[in-house]
Amino acid sequence: MVNDALVTAASGWLHLVLDVPRAGWGESIAFWSSVTGWAASDPYGELQQFVTLHPAADDAWLKLQALDGGPRVHLDLDTRDQSTAVECSIHAGARPAWRYGEVEVMRSPGGLLFCYTREDHPRRFARTDLDGVLDQVCLGIPAPRWYAELAFWQALTGRELEHGLREEFAFLGDPDPHGPLRILLQRLDSTDGNVRAHPDFAVADRDAQTARHVNLGAQVLNVMDRWTVMRAPDQHIYCLTDRDATTGRVRC
Repeated sequence: MVNDALVTAASGWLHLVLDVPRAGWGESIAFWSSVTGWAASDPYGELQQFVTLHPAADDAWLKLQALDGGPRVHLDLDTRDQSTAVECSIHAGARPAWRYGEVEVMRSPGGLLFCYTREDHPRRFARTDLDGVLDQVCLGIPAPRWYAELAFWQALTGRELEHGLREEFAFLGDPDPHGPLRILLQRLDSTDGNVRAHPDFAVADRDAQTARHVNLGAQVLNVMDRWTVMRAPDQHIYCLTDRDATTGRVRC
């Protein structure tokens, strides 16, 4: 019953929020707008600390927030019924963190920050750039927190869990090609620390996209068999992955 109530209270739309160092705010906006191809809104908020990046078609899901300190990622979840979502999340293992205006800030069982925002209207995302699109968040989960975190995000999203091609990966996808942010879960070798997150791009030609991102200011940190680890100028880590942008599936 808790899971059903939690899914009912949430609209299903997720926003990926990149918390970036305030000192490099303008550079961060320029970089992320360039690599995604999405137009940046005017800054908003009481300190002009927020920007939303808007795709050419349909609804947005990527935000930037200027903060003091180092880079961080959190998620915003739109809710139909914020109080029920918060209560059910606590039953599922989340912890309240603080409140920011009408936004409830929470932590997952493994410590990842997420927020419940008061939004309730249909949204749609057009994955039109099949060469490369930011479409996924990867949650890096320390091994002792793995099973609790899997159960929590399944309850939160109502999505079916799929196991990846490698045993350390699991996937909470959405069969709708115009649906919200995809969620990849990665079991880490580390045994301590909180859950952290990073963005993933689905790319058709990883070498070409790597060169493009480097030209825009990113650095290559590691090249794996199916993904390349990058570092943005604002020190955010992200990956270019060999996946189909429409389905989210790994290219074989």
